[in-house]
Amino acid sequence: MSEGRSVSRLVLIAIAVVCIGALAAVAYLNPFGAPEEHIDWNVTLIGSGGDARVLTFDELKALPPYEGYGGFFTTVGIVNGPYKCKGVPIKELGELVGGIDASNTVWVSAPDGYLMAFSYDQVNGNFRTFDQTTFREVPHDELTMILMYEQDGAPLSDYDGRPVRIAIVSARGDYLTEGSYWVKWVDEIEVRTPASTNTS
Repeated sequence: MSEGRSVSRLVLIAIAVVCIGALAAVAYLNPFGAPEEHIDWNVTLIGSGGDARVLTFDELKALPPYEGYGGFFTTVGIVNGPYKCKGVPIKELGELVGGIDASNTVWVSAPDGYLMAFSYDQVNGNFRTFDQTTFREVPHDELTMILMYEQDGAPLSDYDGRPVRIAIVSARGDYLTEGSYWVKWVDEIEVRTPASTNTS
């Protein structure tokens, strides 16, 4: 009888050890206890020559990432950031649909109707930058315009433009750009060539 109890006790201990091990593995792999969420979002890329490509969120994240620091201020002077930003350079996305050259502008739009047109120089990092405290214009290091999907090591919140938004970043995080450029909820990026004007 005592042998039967001992065997039962050993079996229970073994089951408990396995359960504890499984829980520890889950906690290690997912420390916040929430399941990995699948983000159902597409970004449509349209080239100036008519090439088009639709990227899922997962396909976007699979592209070579770029990391830097960036922040912005709103029209009423509210400072956001600087943040550590991770995403894909707009220039690299343009290469997927034929590239971006000096004759092009890049139109970035969102489902809420917001649209911002960027010049070739801006796509190449030519933005005005400002001091975080005084808002005075200051010189800057090299800037990179990216489609950001991660902010301070985490996915974007709904407030911050989940799942992707434009960010202007650099290796340093000590200046700001204008908030109107940080388009939220981006779902389309189009490379356009302005129509030529016939003066004859």
